[in-house]
Amino acid sequence: MQWILAAPFARNDEGDWITRHVGGRARFVTAPAPYDHDRSRAATGLRQWFDYLRHAWQAWRLVRAAPRGEAGLLTNFPQLAATAAILKLLSGRRDVPLVAWCFNLGRTPGGWKGRLARLALRQVDVFVVHSRREIALYATWLDLPAERFVFVPLSIRDERRETREDAAAPFVLAMGSANRDYRTLAAAAALLGLPTVIVAGHHVTAGLALPPTVTVRHDLTTAECHDLCGRARVTVVPLRDVTFTSGQVTVLEAMMLGKPVVATRAAGTEDYVVEGVNGLLVPPEDPAALAAAIASLWDDPAARARLGAGARRTVEESATFRAVAPAMAAVLETARARAAREPGTPLLARAGSPTG
Repeated sequence: MQWILAAPFARNDEGDWITRHVGGRARFVTAPAPYDHDRSRAATGLRQWFDYLRHAWQAWRLVRAAPRGEAGLLTNFPQLAATAAILKLLSGRRDVPLVAWCFNLGRTPGGWKGRLARLALRQVDVFVVHSRREIALYATWLDLPAERFVFVPLSIRDERRETREDAAAPFVLAMGSANRDYRTLAAAAALLGLPTVIVAGHHVTAGLALPPTVTVRHDLTTAECHDLCGRARVTVVPLRDVTFTSGQVTVLEAMMLGKPVVATRAAGTEDYVVEGVNGLLVPPEDPAALAAAIASLWDDPAARARLGAGARRTVEESATFRAVAPAMAAVLETARARAAREPGTPLLARAGSPTG
């Protein structure tokens, strides 16, 4: 079966993602993203929604160009899942399998937005989430059976490289913008007095009262972030809202570089950070506990080496594009089988048909 991929990061069929490692009869065609996706922005604006709708329409045109029953749609990120679902609803093509990969929301809206989401997202055949907690959360919000949601670990490009701590000027590092609790980290840093670097969007750190040992950096490239992470003595992912997922990319990229992570115990971390195996988990909004966890690794190079090796194994075994490819193949087959049982008719045609 041919799958049309609509992902904000995909510009052509040459990109390196999970789809390159999926075997079997699945074939993938990319609907190029006609915009630049900014993960650091606080919210999706009207212009961005228009970009997503335009992208979903391009993907839907490729689906319609294929023989009936021979093409499905694979989206990445909730905005594309929502816009693609609206188009599927309006067309009545329930026979087209729709997979919402990386279905991760910062919150579940209520009111008219929630009603629209429930109406449209029923068209999704399989939702792929990257936290087990999200299954019940989204199933309840959308009033859908939990079986429509599948947990697959978030995956990253495996970029193995040698790293070396900065022994001359060691520091604690925290990176990322979504749902970060840098207020608690600042309080922990004040208790410790250790050099600490925060890398985040301007809107995240604005107005924070920071001790003199904390430095803030903005607008770094991915390569610069990886370099910082490789040199850091301890990596921290402090989170604010423990119900919704966030921080997983930062956690996994640190693990990829062989770094143990100190993270808030939350929906976005507990499926990845295993206490004492590849990192440490601390309660939310607890500066003393966070400071104690950081100090325990700062003063123990053997523990850092042991947990860092465990972190690297975690990524290799479960969180690379190649590692999750079999799970993607299974999800696509589940979606195909479900859609095959749903022939459907156009929504507008149903609305205009006689009732008897």
